Amino acid sequence: MNQALIKTVLFFIVLAFHAPLFSQRNFERHEFSFHAGYGNMLNGTPTLTMDTHSYQRKLAQGVSWDGQYHFRPLKRFIFGVTYSGFSSKGSHPEGKDHLSIHFIGTQIGMCNANTKHWQIRAGIGPGGVFLRNNSQVFGKTRKVTAKSIGLLSNINATYKLTPQLGIGLGVQYLVSGLFRMKTHYHGETLSVRFGDGQDADLSRLNIVTGLSYYF
Repeated sequence: MNQALIKTVLFFIVLAFHAPLFSQRNFERHEFSFHAGYGNMLNGTPTLTMDTHSYQRKLAQGVSWDGQYHFRPLKRFIFGVTYSGFSSKGSHPEGKDHLSIHFIGTQIGMCNANTKHWQIRAGIGPGGVFLRNNSQVFGKTRKVTAKSIGLLSNINATYKLTPQLGIGLGVQYLVSGLFRMKTHYHGETLSVRFGDGQDADLSRLNIVTGLSYYF
């Protein structure tokens, strides 16, 4: 048996052992991901300068994005942290609004066992919600700020392009509402407390796509 044939046989032996080992390590323990897409506040948008239904629905739809880190200590169990943002803009004859809402919280959940190309991940967790509306009414600046708590549920499907890189689609639903807000307008600061039945719902549905990095 000549040297070239020996090298060829050894190459295929190494390849045969390497392939199943690689397939068992398709998704590593750590995952960073970033997504962007569409957000919709299904139950309306509080703190606006105009409360008509059509204007509320316009501001309820905007751009959503998120950054996530997850750690998988066990085969199917994951935990991590998530940031989710939302932004929308609108105007009317008397003024305009630029609404932004940010969520920062923890996640705990499950994922499917290692497969060759796919990972399905689902999680849920609490966090803080921060709202800001930089608006203008009759030519005067109006700023609204508020803090609250929320619960974010998160489902992601990722297709693995390389051992470290994947592309995926995510669906998130944030449940949250306002208890109070601060309004800064025309040199005055007012604190407004929301009661039962008032339009103070911040719940939001996100449909996003993006990249994941595994290591």
